[in-house]
Amino acid sequence: MIPAVATLVIGILIGYMGQRSTFCTISGIRDLFLRKNTYRFRGLIGIIIGGVIGNAAFQFVGGNVPSFPLGMDIISGGILIASIIGGLGLGFWSVIAEGCPFRQHVMSAEGRVGAMFYLLGFYIGIAYFFMVTVKWLELLLKAVK
Repeated sequence: MIPAVATLVIGILIGYMGQRSTFCTISGIRDLFLRKNTYRFRGLIGIIIGGVIGNAAFQFVGGNVPSFPLGMDIISGGILIASIIGGLGLGFWSVIAEGCPFRQHVMSAEGRVGAMFYLLGFYIGIAYFFMVTVKWLELLLKAVK
């Protein structure tokens, strides 16, 4: 029960802070290179520092995350390549849509219809990419055997 309540409280806090700020990881990088504006990029640096501090605090109180850092236990090269292609695609289309998925979730919660359509395509794309990747890897594994 305590983890569920803690997750709810942290989710509400992050949602509130996301609504009050203009935090967006992808546009922070875009603004840094195209506009020479570091405002949003500082938010990205802040979340990285916060994650490192949070992980250190979690480990200090005795927490453990199996196979951390996540993704380092990938065995198949196909999964790694598919993940890189998917990440690059997500980044590219998010820049085209002028916002990262986190920001689109916040704007969708505020009632913006464009953000809702972005998220609809986002989740359909995730499902499609996962299905294609799984089929591709199954064919790859059959070919290797």
